[in-house]
Amino acid sequence: MEYKIIAGPVEEIRRAMMPTNREDRRVRRGTRAKKSSIRKILRNEINAVKSLARTLNCNFVCGDLWLTLTFPEEEISWETAQTVFGRFMRKLRASYRKVHGKNLIYVYAEGRKSGELDARPHYHIVLPAMDYELICALWPKEAVSYRRLDGRGDYTGIARYMISNARGEEGKKKYHPSRGLEKPIYTEPVPVYAHSKIKLPKDASIREQTETRDEESGFYSAYVRYVRKEKERKGNGARVSARSDKTNVGGASAKTEVMRR
Repeated sequence: MEYKIIAGPVEEIRRAMMPTNREDRRVRRGTRAKKSSIRKILRNEINAVKSLARTLNCNFVCGDLWLTLTFPEEEISWETAQTVFGRFMRKLRASYRKVHGKNLIYVYAEGRKSGELDARPHYHIVLPAMDYELICALWPKEAVSYRRLDGRGDYTGIARYMISNARGEEGKKKYHPSRGLEKPIYTEPVPVYAHSKIKLPKDASIREQTETRDEESGFYSAYVRYVRKEKERKGNGARVSARSDKTNVGGASAKTEVMRR
């Protein structure tokens, strides 16, 4: 079976197949039990990155903002930091609504531990394009790291950074989206031939491609993520002109990987 996930100019195709005749293909799981928890953690991390990347790709374009907000104080607890950040977001939503006449959309994550040590509280947040002065009127200028998203269309790189640095307990969501965000589209699964090649659009620019085969069970899966150049160009429109010198963020280089167990 094969299905597609569409998030803005980025599309993903997933394919998975399991032989119906599994005689003499009994999978022995006992030898892998010790690594199951580690694999689950890694799998959850990967799924969180993909989920956040789809949200970013659906809702943000070249010229939008990626901020890191820190605290000038030498010592500040997470409880106090959350209160200060919550007050900042309330004021920013009100100011944005007053200037632009619509509700603010955003996604943020709390900075977490650095290795085994607690990092100083900080926040990563993605916002639509707005004046730098509007932000600095509500947060100390020296504590704002300000960049614009680049024009690559796929912000998996930002999603990976935000999740890997996110503070939070295992099993809980590590990022916080606002209301009113567009959601990715999932197409209905369709049957495909086992050894047929995945068909890509002519304007597809591949960013990641993987293939997995398990010789023991006969399981096969394939995945490809790509940017539709035509959709990217049409979707960004006039907002592309908002780019600044600091637009070298958000991209992910093409990656092809074949794994055989």
